[in-house]
Amino acid sequence: MNDAPKCEVVELDALVVLKVIKHCQGALPSFVIGQLLGLDISSTLEVTNCFPFPSKEDEAAAKADGDDDDDGAEYQMEMMRCLREVNVDNNTVGWYQSTYFSSFVEDACIETQFNYQQNIKNCVVIIYDPSRTRATGMALRAFRLTDAFMGLYKEGKFSVEQL
Repeated sequence: MNDAPKCEVVELDALVVLKVIKHCQGALPSFVIGQLLGLDISSTLEVTNCFPFPSKEDEAAAKADGDDDDDGAEYQMEMMRCLREVNVDNNTVGWYQSTYFSSFVEDACIETQFNYQQNIKNCVVIIYDPSRTRATGMALRAFRLTDAFMGLYKEGKFSVEQL
């Protein structure tokens, strides 16, 4: 088992908060996702930067123009390379997603977070809900899957249908 301390605190730089909000608000009513970058220091996950993933519409337009970047992996690697060249923290510490009325618990979200946590022990998903922000203030929440859930999911003993 990994002796690294568990993530107990997530610190978001103001730049990250503003970028996530701008990306999510600008794409309404569509949902968006992006990459979180930063540092894992002891039990604190410091999120210092982020960047958006191309939307489905962007990918469709790129394919129409002859670009065959199927899953955006090339885009992600290029962004990481560019950020590294200008000395920006380029360690992946998770991802973010927009939602509407807290409707984010679905197969794709769980599977994505499961895959992130398998590869990066201390990582989070940040969920931003613009509908809740209007009603209750800033609606940014960080989530991780528990070790028990990770074990069940890995063994195939859990699915959203079983909820």
